[in-house]
Amino acid sequence: MKKYTVILLTMVMLLFTTACSQNTAKYKIGVIQLADHPSLDAAYEGMKQELETQLGSETVSIDYQNAQGDLLNADLIVNKFVSDKVDLIYAIGTNAAQAAMNATSGTDIKVIFNAVTDPVAGALVETLDVPGGNVSGVSDMSPLEKQLGIINEITPNAKKVGVLYNIGEINSQVQVDLLKQTAPKLGLEIVAKGISNTMDVSTAATQLATDIDVFFNITDNMVVAATATLIDIANRANKPVFASEDGQFDQGILATASLSYMTLGKQAGLMIYDILENGTDIAALPVYQSKETVLYVNQDVARQLGITLSEAVLANISER
Repeated sequence: MKKYTVILLTMVMLLFTTACSQNTAKYKIGVIQLADHPSLDAAYEGMKQELETQLGSETVSIDYQNAQGDLLNADLIVNKFVSDKVDLIYAIGTNAAQAAMNATSGTDIKVIFNAVTDPVAGALVETLDVPGGNVSGVSDMSPLEKQLGIINEITPNAKKVGVLYNIGEINSQVQVDLLKQTAPKLGLEIVAKGISNTMDVSTAATQLATDIDVFFNITDNMVVAATATLIDIANRANKPVFASEDGQFDQGILATASLSYMTLGKQAGLMIYDILENGTDIAALPVYQSKETVLYVNQDVARQLGITLSEAVLANISER
């Protein structure tokens, strides 16, 4: 009996020691990512890398959850974070950020978002400079004039730019409105067509292809998820596809002057560090917006489409 008692006590002590070792982190962060997407993945990895650099991996406990594009899942995830009393929620994607903001209302839990195009239109912050409340973060609003300028440089004869967008996504409507304001300055016209689900992409893209010179993919999760379908239709119509980010570049996009979501993630990591470790007031922490882009051009796609790239473009292409 003594032998078994000793074994039992030893097992209890081991379990206790393991439990203690798993709860030594100084900070608990809940991460909610709206869906699987290369750019959103990079926004998470950049944050994680930056926090580990600033604080060390043992100081921060990260609970990563992916809502798989389901808004009900997003609500369940953030409410669990609140029940777990995390110190901060990192929300990647507009709907994820809105769910986190609603769940943390009336609590002391802070929310840092990323991959949100227009946080003011999304009712996440009062202003970009002084957010107010318990929410701030990183916007992925694209420098549209620079990106449309790439269309002029690579396809100078193009005049009509086709854009698909989700009619139920406020950030997509904001981008379309801004594109329509910006395009005339560059001698371009935006021909936009709204969709309500990914099954609409094939029909809408086919219709657009007869009336435009090039396609331009905005940062719309629904459309980006159907990039392969869009490119297939574009290729059959011999129409190049440009994009505002490089997440789906390898599927056959011709060119993008892309934001770096890894860099945006690292910026979010710095903001989280400032809040948790330095006590920075999130209500006065400005929303970060990057104007820096990286030019990627798929030269194989250019050859297939019969497009000759200028020396100026070739000199500025970045390697992937």
